[in-house]
Amino acid sequence: MGSLAAVMAVSALFAATPFVIPAVALEYDVSIGRSGLLSAAQVAGFALAAFLAGRLLRTHRAYLIGGALGAAAFNLGSAFAPTFEILLVLRILTGAAAGLLVWLAWSKAMQSSGALRNVASAGPLTIFAAAPILAYAAAKGGPSAVYLLLALVSLPAALLPADFVGYRRKRLGVSPSRSNLVLLGALGVFTLAGSSLFVFGGAIGVGVGLSTFVVSLGFSGNALAGLIAARRTARDQPEGVWILGTAVCAALVAFGGNAVLFLVGITLWGFFFWMATPTILRSIAAWSLAPDERVGDAQSSMALGRALGPVIGSILVADGSYGAVGAVAVIGLALSASTIFGVRIYRRDRVCPHERGV
Repeated sequence: MGSLAAVMAVSALFAATPFVIPAVALEYDVSIGRSGLLSAAQVAGFALAAFLAGRLLRTHRAYLIGGALGAAAFNLGSAFAPTFEILLVLRILTGAAAGLLVWLAWSKAMQSSGALRNVASAGPLTIFAAAPILAYAAAKGGPSAVYLLLALVSLPAALLPADFVGYRRKRLGVSPSRSNLVLLGALGVFTLAGSSLFVFGGAIGVGVGLSTFVVSLGFSGNALAGLIAARRTARDQPEGVWILGTAVCAALVAFGGNAVLFLVGITLWGFFFWMATPTILRSIAAWSLAPDERVGDAQSSMALGRALGPVIGSILVADGSYGAVGAVAVIGLALSASTIFGVRIYRRDRVCPHERGV
């Protein structure tokens, strides 16, 4: 229960980003582009903590308690941060606590298929339920109200029971597959391009005339569509096609110019994203010596993309226009899709490393 609560707390944390960014811009009198750096800072802390935890720590409930209390404390501090710079530092620390929590939760989930399904479903379900609440809090109470809510939802992970086997995964060998390295790079570009635009979705929705509440319903629809997609388990889905779908959705969000197209784009984005991501991970696992060989690398690549994307987006929307970041997102997603198509063509009539006994 504790690990599931941790995943839900982290999901709520990231679900708040599109609503916090415009609220912070108003609260601290900074540009929307500079406010977007909060997302990059948070994800950077997340990526670093998750990367180091898997290599340096053994799973233990004490880390779960520490991570949950740390997340609560840093969110509480964020609610009362006197300057934007202090807030930025606190979001890095919050992201680090979240990275530790997610590493612990997924490590535990790998022990059984039932736990894995529960953890995989917790994220989209939490976002579906939390998005309207977080949007309302941001609209009525500003970023302080959102951070207070996030501090509150971090606490159950420290209070609920959770058992860990207490092991450190040993990496005994790595597949020589170069195509896997290409897929890892394409996965990073996929998340970089998407996140560069997605974090500004709340501001874009309001800009086309929607209320904050209606925008939040769009993000809830995104989460529900993602949950539907994540439950599909076809083994040989065309990853590149789904990534091209996200590119179309990004174009609708950035260039649609009206409320209907925005809502269609932001909702279907969740479906296409979650159709593509598990399939790419399965493709990487299929050409690895062991299924979990590149899981950590894939998560690090995705986290790095999510950290860099908002930085690039913040630079491109410095003047308040989303055309440039929209173009970068669409082009980046198309590049990722074409790269993955290329890998599929390359692998035809070739034998994967574990079948060759390499």
